[in-house]
Amino acid sequence: MSELSNAIFDLIIGGTYQPGEKLREIELAERFGVSRTPVREALKTLASSGVITIELNKGARVNEYSQDSIAMMYSARSMMEPHAARLASENMSDDDVAALRQLADDMYAEVVGESHFAEIAVLNNAFHAAILERCPNVRIAEMTSGLLKPLVASRTFRSYTGPQLMRSALHHLEIVDAMAARDPEWVESIMRAHIRSGYHSAVDGPRSAGG
Repeated sequence: MSELSNAIFDLIIGGTYQPGEKLREIELAERFGVSRTPVREALKTLASSGVITIELNKGARVNEYSQDSIAMMYSARSMMEPHAARLASENMSDDDVAALRQLADDMYAEVVGESHFAEIAVLNNAFHAAILERCPNVRIAEMTSGLLKPLVASRTFRSYTGPQLMRSALHHLEIVDAMAARDPEWVESIMRAHIRSGYHSAVDGPRSAGG
């Protein structure tokens, strides 16, 4: 996505715009100090990723996904992202791993601190995006990102309990450890566990806190 698309996306996942809420071009143009044309193009990019919907004469609106839709996206993601992470692990430099560890450390610090959901969501998206960026199979990376972005935008972190947030943060740290160990099987395994855990936290809610 473009820089402007990413900036608008961060507003969505950070909670400035809620699922179902309208995105007004004039307001966004004023916020970012640009004309409406780049905003319109950025919104088209977000629409193509499933984050928003643009309707004729109605404008853009943040998508609302049902629990069934979220469950189906998690099911597909759990098959694709672990493999994408495995491929990425074989393509990660030491600097890439260090940058990934910083994101994981920052998320952990947020969770053990005051748990700002907006910041946690942004860090979570950055963490997974950084892995997909290093996946050498571009098509797998693109398809996985197409599943990840709507899930992040749906703000499923809001349904997480404290223990669920901690489990997610610890998974991130273990994924980095597996990357640093240059162990693709470990990376794939913990990523799959991480996504399945996320599925139950998002869909089952507090009932899965002890799982």
